[in-house]
Amino acid sequence: MSDDEEVPQLSADTLAALSMFQAEQQKKFEDLKSGKIEKIDEDWQLSQFWYDDETSKKLVSEGIAAALKSAERPAKVGCVSSPTLVKFFHETEEYKTGQVQITLFEFDSRFGMKFPTEFVQYDYKQPTELPSDLIGKFDVIIADPPFLAAECLIKTAHSIRLLGKESVKVILCTGAIMEDYAARLMAMHRTSFEPKHSNNLANDFSCFANYQTITF
Repeated sequence: MSDDEEVPQLSADTLAALSMFQAEQQKKFEDLKSGKIEKIDEDWQLSQFWYDDETSKKLVSEGIAAALKSAERPAKVGCVSSPTLVKFFHETEEYKTGQVQITLFEFDSRFGMKFPTEFVQYDYKQPTELPSDLIGKFDVIIADPPFLAAECLIKTAHSIRLLGKESVKVILCTGAIMEDYAARLMAMHRTSFEPKHSNNLANDFSCFANYQTITF
């Protein structure tokens, strides 16, 4: 660009709108940190579709029942790409009394502000980029890979194998079309439980496990 050319300038209205948007985003971040915002909205660009409350409670109940089979206390539960379950774990007596400990592996940093002590930044595309002190530590892992694609499940399964103990119990929620991959990758079977979403996904969704489930 020559010295004679003018640098494009935003109009006063555009600058005002941008400033307002930035202020709104900053307020949302502050409200998340302070706990004023209870629910984080779905971001469809991240393929986020939240469970309904009944599904969340059932998954948490099963996760706790499976975790308490471990002799270790606190039993360690990992939530991989299933961020909305953390709130429901927090409501349980087992969590409040320290019988179970939760770690969330999640891409969306908003949950890092909401659950700062339990959040680990996670990208399924980088399945081995995990904190070394968490390798082989988990009694139970509940996973919900964000995309119905073989690559996504294969890489998520790699992370699960790294994070879990040798006897790890795994609960996987994903599309029914992924059943063969779940069986081959993690020796999982389809359970009778059918997860539901608050916004009624069109895809046939299923729950798989690599052990005999206790509550469903």
